[in-house]
Amino acid sequence: MVVDSAYYDLLGVSATATAVEIKKAYRKKSVQEHPDKNPNDPTATERFQAISEAYQVLSDDTLRAKYDKFGKKEAVPQGGFEDAAEQFSVIFGGDAFASYIGELQLLKNLQKTEELSAEDEKEKQREKEEQEAKEKLEKTTTPATGTSTGTDSRNSEPAGTTETSIAHSTGEISEASDSKTEVSNSQENKPKKKTKLEIYEEEQAIEKEKMIEGLSKTLTERLSILTESVYDDACKESFQKKFEEEANLLKMESFGLDILHTIGDIYCEQARIFLGSQNFFGFGGMYHSMKAKGGLVMDTLRTVSAALDAQNTMKELEKMKEANENDTPLLDKNGNEQIKPTPEQMAEQEQLLMGKVLSAAWHGSKFEIMSTLKSVVSKVLDDESVAVNTRIKRAEALKILGKVFQNAYRTKTEQEEAQVFEELVAEATKKKKST
Repeated sequence: MVVDSAYYDLLGVSATATAVEIKKAYRKKSVQEHPDKNPNDPTATERFQAISEAYQVLSDDTLRAKYDKFGKKEAVPQGGFEDAAEQFSVIFGGDAFASYIGELQLLKNLQKTEELSAEDEKEKQREKEEQEAKEKLEKTTTPATGTSTGTDSRNSEPAGTTETSIAHSTGEISEASDSKTEVSNSQENKPKKKTKLEIYEEEQAIEKEKMIEGLSKTLTERLSILTESVYDDACKESFQKKFEEEANLLKMESFGLDILHTIGDIYCEQARIFLGSQNFFGFGGMYHSMKAKGGLVMDTLRTVSAALDAQNTMKELEKMKEANENDTPLLDKNGNEQIKPTPEQMAEQEQLLMGKVLSAAWHGSKFEIMSTLKSVVSKVLDDESVAVNTRIKRAEALKILGKVFQNAYRTKTEQEEAQVFEELVAEATKKKKST
């Protein structure tokens, strides 16, 4: 029994609704009430915010328990409610898969790498200019060699002085030469100063290793639900059903189905490689390993192709904008005047570009996910601190989990809801970046 059902009523679910049902209801309601879908309704924004608040409470187990027992006043998130648009955008590439794949860094690192490369280039140019200025200054201030006393040294110097002077001078030259050699050697032995980009990449490598360590422990615990059980058919079936329920929740995230299938493919692939290496002198593992490498090549090509496709679409959009903004008629390669694109054509091209950019981002992210998962699974299955029989059980459990994720699917209605939701989120993300 709950003291207040207003949040449940807003989402159109019962007070006993599961996390999956609440997530689905929020997605459906947020699409229906999104201000972009109701441009002529002044109350749409208010309803959209109310739905967001309901979801923020009911999707948090602690806040939901407080709401059920005490009502709205006791169920306010720490720091207050997030803006509906912010909450809506966060779900795009949200944290739902964090315990499986960690935090995706590729897109964020690309921007940071570009910034640091530019800074390093400026620093390199500054050092070069300083060195050139220093060398120029040294040339203008170096004194002329030799002195004149106005007397004939041959007459004024006693016997033997010339030889002594020569020997003394030779010693000074030798000492100076030795000194220069020591300076040169010290400069050669001095470690090269690391660039900002190199330091950043080293830090990222350390963070990546920590993340993989944490994810491998989580995966081991996840598999232990089965591997440390009686390990009979009933336990395997229970393990499978548990993760089917989780997959039903994860599949509704943006790109959720694609991520689930990617995780499932890697789990099954790596499990087969390990189990195959335990039989037939390891030939089975070698076969699956070679097959996996062939798949990696194809994924690399798809990633590059998607990036190039997005780049070409962006260039086309830039040409269209140039044609629209230029008062002077633009001519094509045959000398014919180009017709300026209409606002509708511009909007269509922008929408196409958004889709291509999202596709490129997904392919790049998928590549990163696959790399992370392989490292995680390798730590779990190649852990020599545990018995081989235990590792075989882990591989078998991993294969079961992988098949569950591979078999996840959306119904036609779920697919339509997810597509509309993803389009709105992408548009919201685009607006956020432009402000």
